Amino acid sequence: MKNHLKKRIISSAAAFFLLFLLLISGCSGANNAKPENEVKEASGESKGMTAIKMGLPSSNASYLPLFVADKKGLFQKQNLDVSFSKVQGGVTALRGLQTNDFQIISSLPESVITGVAQGADVKMIGTLDYQSMYSIYSTQDIKKPEDLKGEVVATNRTGNGTDIQLRWWLKNNGLEPDKDVRIIEAGENSTRLQSLLTGQAKLTILSQPTDLKADASGMKKLALMRDELKTYNHNMLMANGEFLKSQPEAAKGFMKAIAEATEYAKKPENRDEMVQLIMEELQMEQADAEVSFDFVLPSLADKGEINIDGVQWAIDTTKETGMLKGDVTTDQLIENLTASN
Repeated sequence: MKNHLKKRIISSAAAFFLLFLLLISGCSGANNAKPENEVKEASGESKGMTAIKMGLPSSNASYLPLFVADKKGLFQKQNLDVSFSKVQGGVTALRGLQTNDFQIISSLPESVITGVAQGADVKMIGTLDYQSMYSIYSTQDIKKPEDLKGEVVATNRTGNGTDIQLRWWLKNNGLEPDKDVRIIEAGENSTRLQSLLTGQAKLTILSQPTDLKADASGMKKLALMRDELKTYNHNMLMANGEFLKSQPEAAKGFMKAIAEATEYAKKPENRDEMVQLIMEELQMEQADAEVSFDFVLPSLADKGEINIDGVQWAIDTTKETGMLKGDVTTDQLIENLTASN
């Protein structure tokens, strides 16, 4: 009798303990599980969002329309889920665009011109700015371009867009590249500036925000490229050809978001907000962010529309340098998505 009672007590305790575990497990699962509609909303599937991966070869205030479109939900308004990836240089970005790792990139036009000439299935769909964002910097002893004869100047790498603009500037100021001046490859903005600081070169070409560091370090701003180069598109928007064919509405939606973001960024009443956004995105102090904003503002392209003459300049100049073999037309390069914006 005692043994039988003991077994019943043990059996009841075990059953109670098992029930307790099931209840705890059930509560935990209920707390951790998301409703089916919430999961779909998080992934964007329930809203029919199209994912776009964008490659950015640099970080600068000219990307302001991208920052605004992302921050203000303008991409989402077009049913787009846009993500950004930083890549090392335009060549890497273009390679990712060709393989469809990126559907859209920002890049100088020259790399796409040479890429299309070699058979790349990519197109220019817009631009963030329609002027060159480069400035020419020198050491303090260089007072005018003629002082560079016999000296060394620093480029990024031979044949890329930065190099082509620098060579054009030298020629435009009466200097023959590789004859009157020796050109060395110094890499990206920061290392080009370093070549001036260490005395390896007397002059280079820089974009913002590295130009602010050049100012602070006592280098001389010899020229603004946009004062001499009147037709250009600097941070162009390029798309993968297959993406354009398979998802044309997504590509158009992207450019509509850029158009709306650019219009918002250019309104005088939004200046303080834009400065704050640049500070957040580029980790800048307010004074530097204000200078960068004032520098890029006049060049932001209305509706992201491409300056056709600027593309033709890039074609002609790339050909003059010998980097472009054969002929490429603006029709081959451009997919006009901004006309209806």
